[in-house]
Amino acid sequence: MSLPTLNGTARLIDNPDLRFSAQGTAVVKLRLAFNARRKDDNGQWVDGDSFFIDGKVFGQHAQNLADTLERGMEVVVSGRLKTEKWETREGEKRSGPSLLVDSIGPSLRFATARVEKAGGSGSGQRDARQAAQRGGAAEDPWATSGAAAEAAGGQSSGSWGGGSGGYSDEPPF
Repeated sequence: MSLPTLNGTARLIDNPDLRFSAQGTAVVKLRLAFNARRKDDNGQWVDGDSFFIDGKVFGQHAQNLADTLERGMEVVVSGRLKTEKWETREGEKRSGPSLLVDSIGPSLRFATARVEKAGGSGSGQRDARQAAQRGGAAEDPWATSGAAAEAAGGQSSGSWGGGSGGYSDEPPF
């Protein structure tokens, strides 16, 4: 028997909380709110019933999520429901629903997104994106001019298949 699944559109209540286990595995905890939002007779948006749930994501997926999503974003999420059990400081046993997130991403209903392939380690994606937004040089040699790429330690576009220092449409591989 498998765990029940949950698929839907939710809103992130807090920024994803990225931490690392003792073994070095990335773990993100996030809080999601699902609600039935609709327009009333006057055309105004009103919130209906809400369902709040804590979610968890592991590994590279967790790092990608932490680099991409933030508080307030509407997300499309799919996962498996399970019961978390814990004990309070006073020794009382508690339990509650939790979501093991299989897939999550920004909803494009009221927003746009630029998709970037994540690096092997997952680190630096946000920093590189922020540097590019501030006008800083990107680490991608394809994103810079030949002189800037040489200054950054990369190849110049002039050496890419042109041979005489001119630009060529030939890729460097």
